[in-house]
Amino acid sequence: MKNDKLSSADLMKILGCFIFDIGITLAYFQIFGLFLIIAPIKSMLILFVLLMGLLILNGAIIYPSMIFRTIGIPYTAGTVTLCILYAIISNAISIFLIPGTIIGYVVWELIIFVIFIIIFSVIGAFSKTTSEEAYKAEKEQTEKTLIMLQLLEVENALNSKENQEEIMKCRSLFNALKERIKASTPFGRISGNNAVFQVENQIKENLVSIKLGFQEDLTDKTLAELERLLEDTRRLVMNRETLNIK
Repeated sequence: MKNDKLSSADLMKILGCFIFDIGITLAYFQIFGLFLIIAPIKSMLILFVLLMGLLILNGAIIYPSMIFRTIGIPYTAGTVTLCILYAIISNAISIFLIPGTIIGYVVWELIIFVIFIIIFSVIGAFSKTTSEEAYKAEKEQTEKTLIMLQLLEVENALNSKENQEEIMKCRSLFNALKERIKASTPFGRISGNNAVFQVENQIKENLVSIKLGFQEDLTDKTLAELERLLEDTRRLVMNRETLNIK
């Protein structure tokens, strides 16, 4: 239902913009109809600026709800405000420059457009950084949740064993591993380091193997293998920190 409401809202925005654009365009021809005959080139330039302003204004109205989750509310608000200001200022100056020359008209409109592009680029650069940071934070949280879930599953498998004395060493090794993971840099935070990425994947694979191992019937050989795997995994966590420093 929520998605349907959003779709309906977007549709209403598009329809509203379409009707508004038609109304403004018809008003232009109503007001400047005679001017089209007297000065066709300047009239077409004014119409072009008007349509450009309407296009940017439409974008400011329709797209904010689609992008604010990505770039954040402040940058979305800044982008919308900039678009509205450009639409208003460019057309206001367009009307103000009607008595002037075509060259002067084009120069001033280009200056306004260049200023708009520069400011828009600055906002875009900062919003891109914000978007990347949000993605990294989300990825880190996902990886952290996955690791903690895997540790919980291993712990549950340990607790399900009847003979707890038999697995005391494994439990001790597991507790040391869990504390080491909690004290280390959160998984998913380190980016751009392929070696760390591979180590993290190996740690997750080891945790799966450890969980499956404790879910089976334990023998001396199995316990020895699990102890080795727990120790190796703890060592991998430590190596991961070393690789991060390098």
